[in-house]
Order: sequence, then C-alpha cells, then structure tokens
Amino acid sequence: GINAEYGLLVPLLSHATSPTQLSENTALYHEQLEHGESRQYVLHNLTPGELYEFKVSYPATRPFTFTITFSDTLTEELPQRKLLDIEKEEFVPSTDTLYVTVTAHDYRRAIKRAPYVPYSVYYERVHNGVPAQAYKLIAWLCLLVPGAVVLSQWIFRNWYDFKHEHDS
Repeated sequence: GINAEYGLLVPLLSHATSPTQLSENTALYHEQLEHGESRQYVLHNLTPGELYEFKVSYPATRPFTFTITFSDTLTEELPQRKLLDIEKEEFVPSTDTLYVTVTAHDYRRAIKRAPYVPYSVYYERVHNGVPAQAYKLIAWLCLLVPGAVVLSQWIFRNWYDFKHEHDS
C-alpha cells in the first residue's frame, strides 16, 4: 500500500490480489515477474486530460518482453503495447485513478527458460511533449554548457598568454 500523505511505497507480493499503488515521480525498484505472470499497479490523483508516461525498465540481458495494459477499473482493459528494455507508454487518463497491468513474457522460453526478470516502474507528467524529468536535465545543460564555454575560453587565453610570456 501507500501512505499518500508522505508518498511512501510498500510493494505487495506478486501473487497479491490488491494492486500496488504508485505515486507520480516515484520509482518502484526491484520488482520481479516470471514468464506469463502479471502485476497490477494503481495510479491515483491523476489529472484527467493531462498526458503522462508509464515506464518499465529491465536488463537487456534477460530474454523478456512486457505487455502493459491500462484500465479505468480492475476489469476493463484499454489498448496494450509490448515493451523492450527501457520503454514508455504515454496515456491520458479520463479519471483520477488508473489501473496498469504489467505482464512479463520470456520470448526464448522454448530454448532456455529464464527464471524471472527484475524490473522497475515509474510514471510522470508530460508537458509540451517533454517528460517532467527531462526539464531538470535541460536546466542543467543550460547552466553547464555556457559555463564550460567560458571556462575553456579563460583557460585558452591564460595558456596562450602564459606561453607567449615565456617564449619572448
């Protein structure tokens, strides 16, 4: 369950019947699924009509793919998409609560069965087609790139002046 006031995540076991609750911008790490196994997550306090991304990340060394399904209720299913390695699925909720089912598929099952796949899940709001997390990276780049240019020019000028002082 989750304590919504503090955004604390407490993962439920994969065989639990209750969905695991996720908070926006809070990753849930070290989840595990076996071939054909599913886990359901519930996203609360969504803003209807806003665009969000739901992400599943897992090691590329594991021969798994994922199917992700969105639903407004525990039984209704919305369109699904297969995921590879690190993928995202954008969605626009029509209510403030959405259920997300993640299912693991071992695509090499007939050759050599992998016991399970570890993965992480995360979701965030998207603004103007850009995930909220990317705005932090853009802000850092806007600060660091001009700073690096100024620093490199200062180093070059001082090195150039120093070299010419000693050459004469």
